[in-house]
This record gives sequence, C-alpha cells and structure tokens, in this order.
Amino acid sequence: MPSEAGVRREQIAWAVVGATWLTYLMMQVTGFEGPLRLLVKGMLMATLLGWVLVALGPRAPRWLVAGLAFAVLGDVLLDVRFEAGMVGFLLMQISYIVGFLRLGAWTGLRARWPIGVAYLIVGVGANIALGPHLGSLAIPVLVYSTAILSMAALASGVDSRVGLGGVLFVISDALIGVDKAGAGFAGRGLIVILTYLAAQYLIATGWARRVDPDVLVPV
Repeated sequence: MPSEAGVRREQIAWAVVGATWLTYLMMQVTGFEGPLRLLVKGMLMATLLGWVLVALGPRAPRWLVAGLAFAVLGDVLLDVRFEAGMVGFLLMQISYIVGFLRLGAWTGLRARWPIGVAYLIVGVGANIALGPHLGSLAIPVLVYSTAILSMAALASGVDSRVGLGGVLFVISDALIGVDKAGAGFAGRGLIVILTYLAAQYLIATGWARRVDPDVLVPV
C-alpha cells in the first residue's frame, strides 16, 4: 500500500496534470495563439510523465518514459514543422511498441487476432483513400500510419484500458490526416486534442497499473 506522503505526491502530480490540460483545452476552445500556447502544449505530456515518475519512481517503465518524452517533442515540433513533429511521434510509437512487446502484448494480440486484422484493413483503406490527396506527405504518412496501427493493435494485447487508448490514438491521428488531405471540418481540432489526451492518459495509467496495481488513478 502506498504511504500517505506518497498518495499526497500523486495527488499533487494529478492536480498539475489537470490544471495544465484544462488550460490548454481552454486555449483550444477560445482560439488563443502565441508562444504561451506552444509552451503549455509542450507541458501536456511533460506533466503526465511527471506523474509517472512521481507514482512509480525507479520502477517507471523506461519505454513509457521514453514514449512520453518523445511525445513532448512531437507536440512542440508539430506546430513548428509538421514533418519534424511526425518524427517525434514516430519515435514515441516505436517506444510504445517495444514496451508493449515486453509486456507480452504479442501473445495477447494472437488471442485477439481479429483486432489485428481490423487495424490492417483500416490502415490499407485509409492510405488508399487519403494518399492521393497528401502530396509529399503520402509516404511519411504511410510509414507513420503503419507504426501507429501496429502500436494500437499491440495495445489491445496488453489489456482493455491500454487497448482503448490505442483506439483513441488512431482516431486522433486519423483526423489529422483527414485535415492534411483537405477534408477538415469545424470542431476537428478540439476532437483531435480530446482523443489524444484521453489516449495518452489511458495508455500511461494502464501501463502504470501493470507495474503497481495500487497506483493512484483518478478514473
């Protein structure tokens, strides 16, 4: 059982996460722009990483830590140069894939093979539909989509919580691809960030629970 001091530290860490995420969502809703927004965006996954380190200390899975660190890089670079941001998130997806495999995700996925087939169909269909409209991004998107769909499929082999995070991640990134293909729509940006935050939250907390079932998780 965690100590009282440990629980307080986790509660403070979650309060920081909540305040940062709420601030960014308000910026998204109000259309706030500028350097401050980029700074807060960079703190989204940094604060979640902070919770992981506070909650698990030296037991924090290195591939989860690496993945969230690369996510910070991707969040910032995506607004500076889209292709550079994709590289950051590609490294994040690779980190998650390696981490999931170490958790035995391949065995879990083999038992749920229809999920893997479904992700394959989604990937092929999305690239066929969007590829011709992506121009020079077609090949980078193909590479990245292969990585994220592999991550999501393996996430389903970890457990249902992490698997749901994988689903939401695919939805979030698919909406970005739709926008880059010229088919954006009103409210897309808010849906992207909400599904992204939920995905990272579910993956990080589900993974942390595999290390310590008593870790403090708000929901």
